[in-house]
Amino acid sequence: MTPASLADSRVQAALRHGVHALQRVANYALPAALDRRLQQLGENKEYLGAAEHEELLALVTFAQERTLEKLQAELALRELQTLLPDEGQP
Repeated sequence: MTPASLADSRVQAALRHGVHALQRVANYALPAALDRRLQQLGENKEYLGAAEHEELLALVTFAQERTLEKLQAELALRELQTLLPDEGQP
């Protein structure tokens, strides 16, 4: 089997789908309700019960993981643009 080239329509389609997925991750923002809840819990952390403290920790972990994913997606998009500048937006 011969390797596919960048000119192959299947490769172009795969790149388009990959770039689209990366853009969605890079543009992610916490839903407003989650952001408000995180802020509310964070501002009152001294007064939280065990369940709310656990909720705060879970929300912080979730937000940190999404931030890391956003940064990784942004880096991947920049690397693709550097590697394939003539391809434009696949």
